[in-house]
Amino acid sequence: SRAAMQRLGADSDTLTLYQSLKAEDLAVSKEVTEENRHGQGSDRLAWFWRINSAVNSQKSEWMYEFNWLKAKAQYDRWSEELKLVQHEMCWTVWWFQNQESKWQARADESIKNGHSAYAEKQAFMWAEFAAEGTKSFQGKWSITS
Repeated sequence: SRAAMQRLGADSDTLTLYQSLKAEDLAVSKEVTEENRHGQGSDRLAWFWRINSAVNSQKSEWMYEFNWLKAKAQYDRWSEELKLVQHEMCWTVWWFQNQESKWQARADESIKNGHSAYAEKQAFMWAEFAAEGTKSFQGKWSITS
Protein backbone atom coordinates (compact mmCIF):
# COMPACT_ATOMS: atom_id res chain seq x y z
CA SER A 1 0.00 0.00 0.00
CA ARG A 2 1.08 3.58 -0.59
CA ALA A 3 0.81 4.44 3.11
CA ALA A 4 3.23 1.64 3.97
CA MET A 5 5.68 2.92 1.35
CA GLN A 6 5.50 6.39 2.90
CA ARG A 7 6.10 4.98 6.41
CA LEU A 8 9.12 3.10 5.07
CA GLY A 9 10.53 6.36 3.73
CA ALA A 10 10.13 5.88 -0.02
CA ASP A 11 11.57 8.76 -2.04
CA SER A 12 9.36 11.18 -3.99
CA ASP A 13 10.20 9.58 -7.36
CA THR A 14 8.93 6.22 -6.13
CA LEU A 15 5.80 7.77 -4.64
CA THR A 16 5.17 9.63 -7.91
CA LEU A 17 5.50 6.36 -9.83
CA TYR A 18 3.25 4.38 -7.48
CA GLN A 19 0.13 6.50 -7.13
CA SER A 20 -2.78 5.97 -4.76
CA LEU A 21 -5.22 3.31 -5.90
CA LYS A 22 -8.73 4.54 -6.57
CA ALA A 23 -11.90 2.50 -7.01
CA GLU A 24 -11.99 3.30 -10.74
CA ASP A 25 -8.45 1.89 -11.14
CA LEU A 26 -9.72 -1.48 -9.96
CA ALA A 27 -12.84 -1.61 -12.12
CA VAL A 28 -12.98 -4.34 -14.75
CA SER A 29 -12.35 -2.84 -18.16
CA LYS A 30 -15.31 -2.84 -20.53
CA GLU A 31 -12.84 -3.96 -23.19
CA VAL A 32 -12.64 -7.30 -21.43
CA THR A 33 -16.30 -7.75 -20.55
CA GLU A 34 -17.87 -6.17 -23.66
CA GLU A 35 -15.44 -6.94 -26.43
CA ASN A 36 -17.53 -5.64 -29.35
CA ARG A 37 -18.96 -2.49 -27.79
CA HIS A 38 -18.79 0.82 -29.62
CA GLY A 39 -16.02 3.25 -28.65
CA GLN A 40 -13.75 0.86 -26.83
CA GLY A 41 -10.64 2.44 -28.33
CA SER A 42 -11.14 5.48 -26.10
CA ASP A 43 -10.67 3.47 -22.89
CA ARG A 44 -7.52 4.25 -20.89
CA LEU A 45 -5.62 1.68 -18.93
CA ALA A 46 -5.20 2.23 -15.19
CA TRP A 47 -1.90 3.88 -14.23
CA PHE A 48 -0.35 0.68 -12.87
CA TRP A 49 -0.57 -0.98 -16.31
CA ARG A 50 1.51 1.86 -17.73
CA ILE A 51 4.32 1.98 -15.14
CA ASN A 52 6.92 0.23 -17.28
CA SER A 53 6.30 2.44 -20.29
CA ALA A 54 7.48 5.44 -18.31
CA VAL A 55 10.51 3.60 -16.95
CA ASN A 56 11.54 1.33 -19.78
CA SER A 57 9.73 1.38 -23.11
CA GLN A 58 11.60 -1.75 -24.27
CA LYS A 59 9.91 -3.86 -21.57
CA SER A 60 6.42 -2.53 -22.34
CA GLU A 61 6.68 -3.20 -26.08
CA TRP A 62 4.91 -6.52 -25.52
CA MET A 63 1.78 -4.60 -24.49
CA TYR A 64 1.66 -2.78 -27.84
CA GLU A 65 2.18 -6.07 -29.65
CA PHE A 66 -0.56 -7.66 -27.56
CA ASN A 67 -2.98 -4.79 -28.32
CA TRP A 68 -2.12 -4.97 -32.02
CA LEU A 69 -2.79 -8.73 -32.06
CA LYS A 70 -6.03 -8.22 -30.19
CA ALA A 71 -7.14 -5.55 -32.67
CA LYS A 72 -6.14 -7.77 -35.60
CA ALA A 73 -8.14 -10.69 -34.17
CA GLN A 74 -11.15 -8.44 -33.69
CA TYR A 75 -10.85 -7.13 -37.26
CA ASP A 76 -10.68 -10.72 -38.53
CA ARG A 77 -13.78 -11.68 -36.51
CA TRP A 78 -15.69 -8.67 -37.83
CA SER A 79 -14.61 -9.42 -41.40
CA GLU A 80 -15.81 -13.00 -41.03
CA GLU A 81 -19.08 -11.82 -39.51
CA LEU A 82 -19.59 -9.41 -42.42
CA LYS A 83 -19.08 -12.23 -44.94
CA LEU A 84 -21.55 -14.43 -43.07
CA VAL A 85 -24.19 -11.70 -42.93
CA GLN A 86 -23.75 -10.97 -46.63
CA HIS A 87 -24.22 -14.67 -47.43
CA GLU A 88 -27.24 -14.85 -45.11
CA MET A 89 -28.82 -12.02 -47.08
CA CYS A 90 -28.50 -14.08 -50.25
CA TRP A 91 -29.69 -17.26 -48.57
CA THR A 92 -32.75 -15.45 -47.22
CA VAL A 93 -33.80 -14.15 -50.63
CA TRP A 94 -33.13 -17.55 -52.22
CA TRP A 95 -35.25 -19.23 -49.54
CA PHE A 96 -38.10 -16.79 -50.25
CA GLN A 97 -37.80 -17.55 -53.96
CA ASN A 98 -37.80 -21.28 -53.24
CA GLN A 99 -40.97 -20.94 -51.16
CA GLU A 100 -42.59 -18.94 -53.99
CA SER A 101 -41.74 -21.73 -56.45
CA LYS A 102 -43.16 -24.41 -54.15
CA TRP A 103 -46.42 -22.53 -53.65
CA GLN A 104 -46.70 -21.73 -57.36
CA ALA A 105 -46.27 -25.44 -58.14
CA ARG A 106 -49.01 -26.26 -55.60
CA ALA A 107 -51.28 -23.67 -57.22
CA ASP A 108 -50.65 -25.18 -60.66
CA GLU A 109 -51.39 -28.70 -59.36
CA SER A 110 -54.52 -27.75 -57.41
CA ILE A 111 -57.83 -29.11 -58.62
CA LYS A 112 -60.13 -27.12 -56.34
CA ASN A 113 -60.45 -23.37 -56.83
CA GLY A 114 -60.11 -22.61 -53.10
CA HIS A 115 -56.84 -24.54 -52.85
CA SER A 116 -55.52 -22.87 -55.97
CA ALA A 117 -56.45 -19.39 -54.68
CA TYR A 118 -54.75 -20.03 -51.34
CA ALA A 119 -51.59 -21.35 -53.01
CA GLU A 120 -51.53 -18.36 -55.40
CA LYS A 121 -51.84 -16.03 -52.41
CA GLN A 122 -48.94 -17.79 -50.66
CA ALA A 123 -46.82 -17.67 -53.83
CA PHE A 124 -47.52 -13.95 -54.16
CA MET A 125 -46.60 -13.35 -50.51
CA TRP A 126 -43.24 -15.17 -50.89
CA ALA A 127 -42.55 -13.30 -54.14
CA GLU A 128 -43.14 -10.02 -52.30
CA PHE A 129 -40.75 -11.12 -49.54
CA ALA A 130 -38.11 -11.97 -52.15
CA ALA A 131 -38.59 -8.64 -53.94
CA GLU A 132 -38.39 -6.67 -50.68
CA GLY A 133 -35.29 -8.60 -49.62
CA THR A 134 -33.62 -8.02 -52.96
CA LYS A 135 -34.44 -4.31 -52.76
CA SER A 136 -33.28 -3.99 -49.13
CA PHE A 137 -30.06 -5.95 -49.59
CA GLN A 138 -29.09 -4.44 -52.96
CA GLY A 139 -25.41 -3.43 -52.90
CA LYS A 140 -24.87 -5.04 -49.48
CA TRP A 141 -24.45 -8.69 -50.35
CA SER A 142 -21.49 -10.47 -51.85
CA ILE A 143 -23.29 -13.06 -54.00
CA THR A 144 -25.70 -12.24 -56.78
CA SER A 145 -28.64 -14.45 -57.64
